[in-house]
Amino acid sequence: MRMNEGLPWGGFTGIRPVKHFTKLLGEGVSEPEIRRIMRQEHGLWDEKIDVAMAIAKKEMALMAGADAKDISLYVGIPFCPTRCAYCSFVSAAVGRMAKYVEPYLDALKKEIAAAAKIAKDLGLCIKNVYFGGGTPTTLSAAQLDDLLYDLSCHFDLSHVVEYTVEAGRPDTITRDKLRALKRCGVDRISINPQTMHQRTLDLIGRRHTVEQVTDAYALAREVGFSCINMDLIAGLPEETAEQFRYSLDTVCGLAPENITVHTMCIKRAADMGGRDNCLPITEGQVVRDMIGYSYEKLAAEGYAPYYLYRQKNILGDMENVGFALPGTEGRYNVFIMEEIQTILSIGCGGVTKLVRGDRIERVFNVKDIIEYIGRVDEMIARKGYLYEFLA
Repeated sequence: MRMNEGLPWGGFTGIRPVKHFTKLLGEGVSEPEIRRIMRQEHGLWDEKIDVAMAIAKKEMALMAGADAKDISLYVGIPFCPTRCAYCSFVSAAVGRMAKYVEPYLDALKKEIAAAAKIAKDLGLCIKNVYFGGGTPTTLSAAQLDDLLYDLSCHFDLSHVVEYTVEAGRPDTITRDKLRALKRCGVDRISINPQTMHQRTLDLIGRRHTVEQVTDAYALAREVGFSCINMDLIAGLPEETAEQFRYSLDTVCGLAPENITVHTMCIKRAADMGGRDNCLPITEGQVVRDMIGYSYEKLAAEGYAPYYLYRQKNILGDMENVGFALPGTEGRYNVFIMEEIQTILSIGCGGVTKLVRGDRIERVFNVKDIIEYIGRVDEMIARKGYLYEFLA
C-alpha cells in the first residue's frame, strides 16, 4: 500500500534521483534508514524507493573497481533520416543537410586526432565507446567503415570492454552497415521502434514501418550482434495503455538483451513543444499505468532495471528506465548517470564531462552542424583544459 501521496518522486526534481541512494549507501547508511529518509523527508512513493534502491545496488556493483584513468569516449553523429516530433537532440534531417555530411566527417576526424593526442598524453584508458546522435547509421557503410577505422588508428582501443553504436532508426540499417560495425569491433547496437503501431509512427514522423523494425532486428542477429537494445516510449500521442502494452509485449517477443522504456517528455526544442503543435498530451495516470506495466512485464521476462533518469516536463512525473537481462547492462549508461567517470565527447553538441573525485566540470562543443564545421579548431582548443583538470 502506498504510504504517501503527491508526486511519485516527491520533492526530487533533478535528472538523477538514484544518485541520492548511491551516495547514502556509499556512506554506510542502512537500507531501512535510507527508505525512511526517502519516504518521510523527500516524499517518494514506496514503489519508486524500491526501484531506485535496486538500481543503486546494481550500479554500485557495475562501478566497482573503476580506475581514475579509465574514461568513456562519445562520438556524436548529428544526422537522422527525418526529425521525430518529440526529438530535442542535436540532429538534422540528412536530406536537408546532405552537402554537410562529408565536411562534418572531415571536421570530426580532425577533432578525433586532437582528442586522441590529449588522451595519450594524459595516460587515459578508453574503456567504453559510444556513437550517438542523431542516428550514426544514417551514414553510408563506407563512411562508417572509414570513420571507425580512423578512430581506431588514433585512439588505443585495446582496453575497450563495451563498444556501442546507436542504429536507432531501422530504416537506416543495411547488411553492409552492420558488417562494417561488426568488423570494427562494435558489440552493442540499438534498434529503436518507440512504438509497434504504424499509425503512431506516421504521426510522430518516424517514416519507417513496423515491419522494418522486425526485419532490421533479424538482420542484426544474422550478422552476429549478440547485444541489442530496443527503445519504447510511454505516452506517445493518442496511444492508449493497451496499445503500449501491445508494443512492449511484441518487443519482449523478439528478446533483445536490453529494453529501454522512456516516458514522453515535452521539450521546447522539439516540434511537439512548439506553439503550433496540435498533438494531444497523454494524461498522467495513463502514463503511470504504462510504466507500471513495464516493470511488471519486464520482471516476468527476466529483465531488471539498471539505470534511470528523469527529465523536466516528463509526463506523469515518471522516469526513463533501462532494463537488461543479467550480464548485459550498458556500462556507459551507468557511468554517465552516476557521473563517476570522465566522458570525452567529440562532435557537434558533444559535452565532455570531466570527473576528478567529487569535482565535475564540462567542456561544451557547439550544437549547430555548420558552426561546428567552421569552428572545429576552437572546439579542439577548448579541450586543452583537460591537461589542467586531469593532469
